[in-house]
Amino acid sequence: MAIAHTVGLFNVFVGLMLVASILLLGFGVVLWSIRLGTSPSYRDTAIDIMKWAVAVLFVLVVLLAIAQVVQTHTTELLFGLGALITALAVYFLASELMGGSGEKKEKEEER
Repeated sequence: MAIAHTVGLFNVFVGLMLVASILLLGFGVVLWSIRLGTSPSYRDTAIDIMKWAVAVLFVLVVLLAIAQVVQTHTTELLFGLGALITALAVYFLASELMGGSGEKKEKEEER
């Protein structure tokens, strides 16, 4: 039950951030259009605001997609995560046992 509440709060938080980034994008467009006849440096500020708003929108949409995939495919993702951790542990263990210390000894003997 606590996980469902946490996911619900995450979705609310991301939704509020999406609204804030859309408002920021709108503010950047309005600022850009208001400053049509002014120095280019002022318009560059509005373009920077719009760039940040689009970047935040992209990140939030990707976060929502990842959260949706985790919610719908939890068991498969946990199995894949366990398999990845096991493979990494086997790789590091094998690399240490097979030749990790031998290279250091050879380099020390050459000196």
